[in-house]
Amino acid sequence: MAGHIAAMAPATNIGAAHPVDASGGDISGDLGTKVVNDTVAAATKIALARGRNAQWAEDAVRNSVSIRDDQAVQMHVVDFQASDLADVLRKADGKTVQLPSGPVTLATAGLPTESDDPNPIEAFLHVIVDPQIAALMFTLGTWGLIFELGNPGLIFPGIIGVVAIVLALFSLGTLDANAAGLALLVFAVVLFALEVKVASHGMLTIGGVVALVLGFILLFPPWTPTLPGLRLSIDPLVIGAITLFTAAFFVLVIRAALAHRSLPVVVGTETLRGAVGVATSDLGPSGVVWVGGEEWSATSAGGPIAKGQPVRVRSVDSVRLIVEPADNLGKGRGTA
Repeated sequence: MAGHIAAMAPATNIGAAHPVDASGGDISGDLGTKVVNDTVAAATKIALARGRNAQWAEDAVRNSVSIRDDQAVQMHVVDFQASDLADVLRKADGKTVQLPSGPVTLATAGLPTESDDPNPIEAFLHVIVDPQIAALMFTLGTWGLIFELGNPGLIFPGIIGVVAIVLALFSLGTLDANAAGLALLVFAVVLFALEVKVASHGMLTIGGVVALVLGFILLFPPWTPTLPGLRLSIDPLVIGAITLFTAAFFVLVIRAALAHRSLPVVVGTETLRGAVGVATSDLGPSGVVWVGGEEWSATSAGGPIAKGQPVRVRSVDSVRLIVEPADNLGKGRGTA
């Protein structure tokens, strides 16, 4: 109602302007009376200045009345209905508005219009500031971090994980997500990370999945007030899909970890047992060989070995390798 020209799109409504507090509840007591009266004064002042229905403006504040677009035109709340911007310019043409300098007659028919489209950064932020996208990014980031913890040195999964989680937290912060939900999501990440390092037989994964689901549910609780027609929530299908794939992901991680823990631990020079190298001097029977990226003193256990001949480590005696000609080994033996 404050504009010199007021138009409404078809199938829209206007009104219901009674003041409420930040949680959507009524403002009671003297403070409520003061806020209502002040809002009424502001609304009626604007309506009178623009020659519109001041009584309806007061009713919209005191009684939260709301009317359709066609009713708004009939009751002189707005000037006309318009289907788009070109229609607004066409219907506003020839109307006279009052400015501080005096009356002005508008000549708007056929005027060119310019659109201020979002730049690439704004468009990207608009895409990620969505409950579904935020949930998926948080899950993807969690997977990336856990994969990096389980395979240190890959780097790329860790980078992707951190970036995805930061973007998800930015999105949830912009959407004013519930702090309890965010805390549960962070707790879920901690439990998943511990699962990779601690033998819990899946208990940490179960706890992480439960915390993840509860966190997504509590991010946007149903009792949180929102703008009319706006409902922020994460689709149950998205939560279900995330839960299923996350559980499957960690079942695979746990199996791989258990299989790795069951392998025998080989350390020090024992890692050279069975490795293939080359003789860098004649072994008759002692000499020098190149194995595992460095030179070693070696003794041949299979007769003289000529320089340049491939050898395989049979055993390790302190800092000396016991080798044999690699040509003497049958098929099916591995190489290193």
